[in-house]
Amino acid sequence: GLSVSFIAFLEHIFNTLASLPALIRHRQEFKTTNWKQWVGFLYIGAGASALAAILFVKGAVSMNYNFTVAALLQKFQPIFAIILAAIFLKEKLAIKFWLLAIPALLGGYLVTFGLTSPGVLWQSGGATNALGAGLAILAAALWAGGTVVGRSLLKNLNFQVVNGMRFIFGLVFLFGYMALSNGFQFGQMTGLFWRNTIIIAMLTGFFALLLYYYGLKSTKASIATLMELGYPLALTVVNWVFLGITLNAWQISGALILLASVTIFTLSQPGVEAEQVF
Repeated sequence: GLSVSFIAFLEHIFNTLASLPALIRHRQEFKTTNWKQWVGFLYIGAGASALAAILFVKGAVSMNYNFTVAALLQKFQPIFAIILAAIFLKEKLAIKFWLLAIPALLGGYLVTFGLTSPGVLWQSGGATNALGAGLAILAAALWAGGTVVGRSLLKNLNFQVVNGMRFIFGLVFLFGYMALSNGFQFGQMTGLFWRNTIIIAMLTGFFALLLYYYGLKSTKASIATLMELGYPLALTVVNWVFLGITLNAWQISGALILLASVTIFTLSQPGVEAEQVF
C-alpha cells in the first residue's frame, strides 16, 4: 500500500544518514568544488537517482508489475551513454552504431510486446504498456547520464563524497516531490515495512552504490555500462525463481538480441571519457 516515491524517499533518508560520516571526513573537498560540480551533484541525485528510480518502477507497474521487462529495457543505457558522449564530447557516431542500434531497438520491442503489432496493441489497450516501456527507457537515459556525470565528478572528488551527495540531492528532490503531492505515508508504516526499507536502502542503495563509485573511479564509463548488463540477467533469474514472472519465447529472443547488440556495441567503443565534461 506504499507509493514508489515514498519508499524511495525513505531509502534516501537512510542512505543520507549512512553517508554523513564520510562527508564529514572529506569536508575539505567542498572548499574547491566549483558550480559545475554542484550541477553534477544535482543531476546524479535528483535525476539519475530519485527521478530515474520513480520512472523505472512506475514503468514496471504500468506493464502489470513486470520488472523483468523494465530491467531488460534498461539495457538501452549504453547506447544513451554513447549518444551523450557524442553530444558533450563531440564524438562522431559511426555506421556501426546504427547497425547495432536497430537490432537493439527490435529486441527491446520484442521484450515488451512480443510479435503483437503496434496497431493491435493500441486498439487492445496496449498504450498502457507503451507508456510503461517509455518510462523505463527514459529512466535508462537518466542512468546513462548519471554514469557519464559521475565519472566526471570522480576525477577530482572522493568516491564517498560523490556517493553521499547523490543521496542528499536525491533526498531533497524526493522531499519536494512528496510535499507537493501530499504523498507522505508515515501513518501506514509498520515494523515490517521499516525493517524491509532499511534492508533495501543499505544493501541495494548505500553499499551497492559505494562499490559502484569505487569501481567507476578507475573504470571507463562505457565499460561500467557493460558491467551493468549483469543486473537484468540476475533480476530475470530472481523474478523467474521467486516471483514466477516468466518470459515467452519471443521475449527471450528479444532479450538475447538486445543484450547481444548492446554488448557488441559497447565493446566496440574506445570509451567515454566523461572527465572532459566538466
